[in-house]
Amino acid sequence: MAFLSRARAELACSESENMAKRSSLPLSLLLLALMPAAGCDDVRFITRQPPGTQVDIFEQTSVPVVDVLWVVDNSASMAEEQQALADNFGAFFDYLQDAEADFHIGVTSTDIYNPDHQGRLLGDEPVIDNDTPDAAAVFAANVNVGTEGKGDEQGLACALLALTEPLLSGDNFGFLRDQAYLFIIFVSDEDDRSFGPEEYYVRRFEQIKDIGNDGMVTVAAVVGDVPEVPPACREQKHAEPGRRYAEVAEQSGGLALSICDDDFSVNLDALGFSAAGLKRTFTLTRAPDPRTIAVWIKTTCATAAMPGEACSESFDDCGGAAADVYGRACVVKQSLPDGFVYDEEANSIRFFGLALPPFGAVVQVGYVPLEEGG
Repeated sequence: MAFLSRARAELACSESENMAKRSSLPLSLLLLALMPAAGCDDVRFITRQPPGTQVDIFEQTSVPVVDVLWVVDNSASMAEEQQALADNFGAFFDYLQDAEADFHIGVTSTDIYNPDHQGRLLGDEPVIDNDTPDAAAVFAANVNVGTEGKGDEQGLACALLALTEPLLSGDNFGFLRDQAYLFIIFVSDEDDRSFGPEEYYVRRFEQIKDIGNDGMVTVAAVVGDVPEVPPACREQKHAEPGRRYAEVAEQSGGLALSICDDDFSVNLDALGFSAAGLKRTFTLTRAPDPRTIAVWIKTTCATAAMPGEACSESFDDCGGAAADVYGRACVVKQSLPDGFVYDEEANSIRFFGLALPPFGAVVQVGYVPLEEGG
């Protein structure tokens, strides 16, 4: 690693490319050697380093249009959690504002029985957007969905009702936009009891954006720990494992967070990061030999390091470097729930959980193309 550090500090950009062409380093280390050095362009499109290896380079940018649907449990034990959502909304909302996102935010409940709920957006101002005065206060009112709901919460079914006809053309008209990314957040201290398997709801949610656009839909969950809720949380908050919600979130590439956390701002901060419209799917230029895929995420020294859960290796050369230098790198795990998966049908890399590249990150995907790998 010392050699690689010196190479980044001492070699000019062109010299680094020449070194890469001659190198016999493993692909993952070679990608690190190609990290932009101080004074080089932030993103350099190096297509084949060394011969026979394809390196696709992408820049993570925020998606400017996002619709966020909160599905909040309204059973008798949820008053404290609803208040925590209201009190910590700023931690979530700040990310949307910092990303200058064009957003819609709506709230519904897990109540499938109350005819005033059943997927309907709640509140006097049911759609919060960029022009809503005092959006935090409006959200605080909307998220107070009450505690009169029955004990068999059906959040998955309610979310699907909220996002399909007849409500899309009725009570929820204007919330869902064709061009917007969709972010669905479930908050519940009990598991979902909707009819049908988790895979059905993942498929139906992804179909909302039509074939080929499933990457525009992400589900997250703030629920009881899976597979087992800590005894103190079970006793004090009456929480149960939110297995179905967590499974749907994981299959969509989203986060499954604990409702047992005392500091709810941590959860809202993580959700805000995910909701800011960051891309999680990147299409490759050629079909790879899946056995050869190596993925790096490079970030500037002004950006926090990638979470260790997402990285098989991490490197940090930011000591004394300028804030805009790409001095941090993460070799991303090819695994779930925090890593990447190669989608052969779509010829794309998809990031899951904590592996989502942050705003401004450079994503490098190296591989041997199938036609050359044999």
